[in-house]
Order: sequence, then C-alpha cells, then structure tokens
Amino acid sequence: MKLNYDLIREILFKIEEISDGYTNYESQSFVEECFPEYPNNVVLYHLKYLRQSKLIEPMDSDWIIDLTPQGHEYLNNIRTDTAWSQVKTKIQPLGSVALSVVAEVAKSLALSKLGL
Repeated sequence: MKLNYDLIREILFKIEEISDGYTNYESQSFVEECFPEYPNNVVLYHLKYLRQSKLIEPMDSDWIIDLTPQGHEYLNNIRTDTAWSQVKTKIQPLGSVALSVVAEVAKSLALSKLGL
C-alpha cells in the first residue's frame, strides 16, 4: 500500500489531541470513530507503519497511547499548513519518498527558518 503522508499527519494530530499519555485507545475503535472517511484497512496500515517507525506508542497492533518523542518532533516540524505545504512542494519532484526523508526535509526547513 502506498503511504498517504496527509493521512499520517492527520493521524498524528488526532492522537496528540486525544492522548493524555496514559489512556489506551483500541486501534479499531480509534479508526472507526476518528477516520470514517477512510477505509479501515488503510488507516490501520498507516497506524502499523507509524508504530514501526516509532512515532506512536505502544508498539503493538491493538492499542494506541501517545506520540513518542520522535512523533512529537515530526509533528511539530509539519504542524502549520504553511510548513506542511513547503515540505510537500520540496518532495513532490521525487514522487515517492521514505518517511525519514519527509522528516528530514521538514527538519531542514524548520532549521532554515531559524537561520541555522
């Protein structure tokens, strides 16, 4: 399945919104309640990918607790619509890229805004 980076961003925002850092959210219920506009298998696949990429915890398929520190860092670098648009513009010529590349582009753009 091809990754949908807009969906990944939406998932991270939703987890950040609902998480208190301790409560477990059952993955299937999370998908059905928060993303009814997407097929369940698509969102579950993206959740699995986010777990494997260590952006969300815990690392099993049935539960979601919170973003990891890496997940917060990634989301903060793509938080604004402007930043996200700039990242997508930068990666568009490549067609398909790894999430790690998207994260590095986002980080690079954030650092450049700071003059670093």
